[in-house]
Amino acid sequence: MTLPPKAVSPLRGPATSWRGARVVDTTAVAATSAFAGGALLTQTVIVPSWRAMEPAAFLRHFAVYGPVTGATVFPFEVASILLLAVTTRSAVRSHRPGRLAWALATSGMVGTLLPLPIYFVGANLAMLDPTFPPAAVQAELTAWYRWNWVRTGLGLASAVLACGALTAGRRENGPTRG
Repeated sequence: MTLPPKAVSPLRGPATSWRGARVVDTTAVAATSAFAGGALLTQTVIVPSWRAMEPAAFLRHFAVYGPVTGATVFPFEVASILLLAVTTRSAVRSHRPGRLAWALATSGMVGTLLPLPIYFVGANLAMLDPTFPPAAVQAELTAWYRWNWVRTGLGLASAVLACGALTAGRRENGPTRG
C-alpha cells in the first residue's frame, strides 16, 4: 500500500505545517485583539469610573480590583508577544506577505511592556499601600490614565497591523485549504 504524497504549500512546505502556521497567525491576532480590547475597556470605562470615585473609596476598590484587572489583561499581552514573535519569525524567514506588518505589530506589543517597569509597577504598588494619601489619588490617576493611553494605543495599532498582515497572507495564499 502506498501513501498519497503530502500536499505542499509553496510558501511553507507540507500543508500540515502551513495549516499549523495559520493557526498560530490567527491566534496571534486573537490574543493581540483581546489585549487591545481589554486595554481600551480599561481606558474608556474602568479608569474613568476610578477617577469619579471619592479617593478613599477608590483606594479600597483598587486594592481588590486593580490586581484582578492586571491579572486578566496581562496574560493576553504576554501571549500576544510570544505568538507574534513566532509568526514574525516565520513570516520573515519564508518571505511571506505582511511580514513588515507582523514585525511592527510585534514591536508595538513589546512596547506595551515598557511602561510596566517605567511607571505602572511603582504606581500600582503605591496605590495598593494602605498609607497612600487619598489627597494624591487624583494626580496619580491622571498620570495612570495618560500612561495607559500609550499602552492602549500601541495595543490597538498592533491589533490593526496583525489583522492586516493576516489578511495579506490569506489573500496571497488563496482560500482556506482543507
